[in-house]
Amino acid sequence: MLRAIHNNCFSMEKKGWLIDADYITENGKAIVRLWCKDENGETFIALDDSFQPYFYVKAPPGVDEKDLLSVQAEYRKEPISPVRVERVRRRELGTELELFRVYAGHPMHVPRLREVFSRLCEVREADIPFAFRYLIDNNLKCFGGIRVKGEVKSDNPFTIHAEGVEYEEREDYPPLKILAFDCEMLNEFGMPDPEKSEIILISIKTDEEEILLEAEDGDRGLILEFVEKINEIDPDVIIGYNQDSFDWPYLRERARINGVKLRVGRDGSEPKFTGGVRKVDVAGRLNVDLYLIVERDLDIKIKTLDNVAEFFGKKMDMSDIRAKDIYSYWVEGRRDEVRRYSLQDAIHTYEIGRDLLPLQYEMCRLIGLPLDEISRMGRGRQVEWLLTRESYRISELIPSKSGDHVTYEGAFVLDPVRDLHENVVCLDFASMYPSIMIAYNISPDTLTSECDDCYVAPEVGHMFRKSPDGFFKRILRNLIEARREIKKKMKNVPLGTEEYRILDIRQQTLKILTNSFYGYTGWSEAKWYRKECAEATAAWGRYFIKISMQKARDMGFDVLYGDTDSLFVKKDSMGLTELRNEVERLIESLSDVLPVKLEIDELYRTIFFADKKRYAGLTHDGRIVVKGLEIRRGDWCELAKKIQSRVVEIILKEKSPEKAVDVVRGVINRLKDGDVSMEEVVIYKTLTKKISDYDSMQAHVKAAQKAQRMNLFYHTGSKIGFVIVRGHGSVSDRAYPIDIFEEMKKGILVDREGRKYRLDIDYYIDNQIIPVALRILGFFGYTAEKLKQKPSQMTLDFFS
Repeated sequence: MLRAIHNNCFSMEKKGWLIDADYITENGKAIVRLWCKDENGETFIALDDSFQPYFYVKAPPGVDEKDLLSVQAEYRKEPISPVRVERVRRRELGTELELFRVYAGHPMHVPRLREVFSRLCEVREADIPFAFRYLIDNNLKCFGGIRVKGEVKSDNPFTIHAEGVEYEEREDYPPLKILAFDCEMLNEFGMPDPEKSEIILISIKTDEEEILLEAEDGDRGLILEFVEKINEIDPDVIIGYNQDSFDWPYLRERARINGVKLRVGRDGSEPKFTGGVRKVDVAGRLNVDLYLIVERDLDIKIKTLDNVAEFFGKKMDMSDIRAKDIYSYWVEGRRDEVRRYSLQDAIHTYEIGRDLLPLQYEMCRLIGLPLDEISRMGRGRQVEWLLTRESYRISELIPSKSGDHVTYEGAFVLDPVRDLHENVVCLDFASMYPSIMIAYNISPDTLTSECDDCYVAPEVGHMFRKSPDGFFKRILRNLIEARREIKKKMKNVPLGTEEYRILDIRQQTLKILTNSFYGYTGWSEAKWYRKECAEATAAWGRYFIKISMQKARDMGFDVLYGDTDSLFVKKDSMGLTELRNEVERLIESLSDVLPVKLEIDELYRTIFFADKKRYAGLTHDGRIVVKGLEIRRGDWCELAKKIQSRVVEIILKEKSPEKAVDVVRGVINRLKDGDVSMEEVVIYKTLTKKISDYDSMQAHVKAAQKAQRMNLFYHTGSKIGFVIVRGHGSVSDRAYPIDIFEEMKKGILVDREGRKYRLDIDYYIDNQIIPVALRILGFFGYTAEKLKQKPSQMTLDFFS
């Protein structure tokens, strides 16, 4: 709706979705900038200059507004002071108090003023970014609806100078343009160095097309073409895989070397790099590193792009080459293979994004912050921002971090009956910890030391008032109720429809956040950290799992294993159908005792417990479930993981340890004969800090050091692939980076200089193959010596 005000201005009201929020500075004043999408998919910006940055101060008695206004700090060598101070009332853990709200002239003044004020009194909420403070105070949520009223200048019809901004509830998502990209560099071996290795290809995948940009005479023109393409396509979301740590920093350096600007922001700005190389912001566009989401959310052993694409069933085979082959293929003129390889990576990234992003959209809508911020956060930080938003709504003051960290007893874990078992039921305590926190009103503001009408936690004795409802209880109850309503609605929506998919994503999002509350209370970095809350929740959890175990035994069940919120039970000589019926009776008998709902999680035809948190089972529908074994870990070579996977499969499906042993011996013989590939013997481990910061020189660190001497460099967070070769010294001394080798034949590795190394076969047999096999076969009487020798007679009588 437009209405003329004067010659070149119009009054407008516009509706759409809020996508992102930041701020700019004009004439020394901070202006909030809201990036929005309308119904037609067009971008518009709302500018609001009415909001002022602020924080709270708990001043000593006798201090008034005038005293606080006189406080001075320094910013860029100029004196600064608060521009306004007002008295306000807030609650702190349920107790009302009076304090001062201190307004600053600019967001950049807040850290300087906080530093000075903190020497005089207690300062609160001075660490909330200005744009996020605006969103919270105005009840605006990214990916939620927005209505803007204001003035539009005719020479800039897509920018509204807002006079009023309101949140609008919306069920649908905004129409987004998504762009995935991937860069390929020309380097002879190892990690490319931006000072020496040019970018040769940038592949792009969008909703509409696949684009391959290629360098012709150096990469200056390529970088400029990439910038031009981004501005031409005008994506709302830019995704990559590890681009915040690699592609963007590399592009920045190559742009600097070539004397060009990476003007990819919607306002013509360059990306902003903060927090090292792990956070890259692009103005008006949501830059999302999918690797960070995969690292946080997915249980995948080696988190390569190809492995993740395979996990989602999106893997394409457009090219057979590997990253280490790019240089040789390019210089030898086999460039089409490299082009296909590059484009394949962009397509994989795009397809993975289609699976990962919807849940992140919903998390934005729930927590309220922009997509790029949400995607980088750990679960604890996401919970904290949800609590921050709710705190403002109920006038609750956000606590300061305590800095304390006290360990406490966690969940109950019953030692498993280590054996192969048939017809076993896994029982799950649905949402155990959130249910306990609600049932016993566990919250920082209900914790008390004296109370006549309290819930008292078993074992630890912490007390929580029964009324009024605590801060955490109210939020958890709302989350659970919202999820219950969504699941109820899903029953009336056809499976496979878009509406069903969106509802399913919403209920998953609510479940994730709900289940994160208990861990948050015991997280030492949490602002609402309360060791007593976490300790009491865990104590009640232990209490209820023990009650359930005893009840199961009283009803004739064998309790095989218990861990945190699950129990494994069976009854001898009973089939799965009959067993299910008996378990339902057990659940019914416990329903009046427990505040937690007990459910059948899985039915196993066979299951093998190796140790606490380590087991493998064959479900009634033929799936193999593995927990905690080396199969799931990334720091074992592929050959070791394959052999353990095969041993697990044989034991569970065929119940034949003899056959499993034969398979292990066959692999040992393959190793001795040199009949294994280089990929099968590579061990991967991550550099978690700078090489120079390691006190203990582990194998992957020594391998990275050798790589440096050969002008190969790895950054923090890199997966170091290495092999162990024969020679003198410790295992670490004999670890060599896989990137230096061209090939391996019959156990002989050849590096790029033609030097030869012999694979340490004994190391791989004794430290990789034998340990993972014995993790299972050791419980059937086998030893390392027996696995290397002729088989002794072993029958399945061992199971009885």
